[in-house]
Amino acid sequence: MSNNVKKMFGLGKGLESLIPGSKQMHPESQKENVFYVEINKIRPNPDQPRQDFDQDGIKELSMSIRKYGVLQPLLVSKVEEEGLRGRNVYYQLIAGERRLKASKLAGIPNVPVVIRDDFVTKGAKLEVALVENVQRKDLNPIEEAEAYDRLAKEFSLTQNDIAQKVGKSREVVANAIRLLALPKDIKESLRGGVLSRAHARALLAFGDETKQREVYGHIMGGRLSSKDVEQMASSSKPSKKSKLSVQEMNRFQNLEKNLGEMLKVPVLIRSTDKGGHIVIKFATLQELNKVAKRIID
Repeated sequence: MSNNVKKMFGLGKGLESLIPGSKQMHPESQKENVFYVEINKIRPNPDQPRQDFDQDGIKELSMSIRKYGVLQPLLVSKVEEEGLRGRNVYYQLIAGERRLKASKLAGIPNVPVVIRDDFVTKGAKLEVALVENVQRKDLNPIEEAEAYDRLAKEFSLTQNDIAQKVGKSREVVANAIRLLALPKDIKESLRGGVLSRAHARALLAFGDETKQREVYGHIMGGRLSSKDVEQMASSSKPSKKSKLSVQEMNRFQNLEKNLGEMLKVPVLIRSTDKGGHIVIKFATLQELNKVAKRIID
């Protein structure tokens, strides 16, 4: 056994709690062992679905690692390559990049790893990295959506296939992927945690990007809940019972926009069989006073 690798102890079926369906993916008789590996021998996973790491969280984890060590092994695969002085061996990370970053920050020379040489394909490594992150809720909504989208496009997996691998429903996977249809700046807001997943999903109900941006501005102003956005989207679409023409519906939407710009708050116009009503949204009593002043003046 290499001087760079020191055997630690057996894990048995430890990964079953991490990867759904692992009994089907790997032989039951397979026993996994944990080894200590030099940290400079481990290279990041180029297919890591998670791109944004909370630096404060990594600092906190590094402090814990200095005190207690790495409590959960990293998952790696062994890679051999020809060098100028013979064959070089390194380990490519499959899962555990946050722990690797924190360990480097903590300055520890060796980390515990599980070496899995059966994950040799790019698809297998991406699947495991995705599963680990999704199971731990470490991905932001856009990273999660991008990971699902890659699995679908690069590895020809259906949404049902993806759902089974990550232990979620097909609807959850489908709704996540739909978030990628939002404008770039709105997606970045969602990626950074400024916009909530619920608000983002509600914005998808507006097929028009201009309307999405308009409503997004109101959301950022703190004036609209996700339910408000859903109601706005619903009211902008003619129902089967509606007697309004498309031209009249467009006129309603233009009136909503013009009134909203004049009053500086979101405005909803609802049509009913007996006429309709106007809903003016406000967040604070001060904002209500300003709206009232603009109407009276």
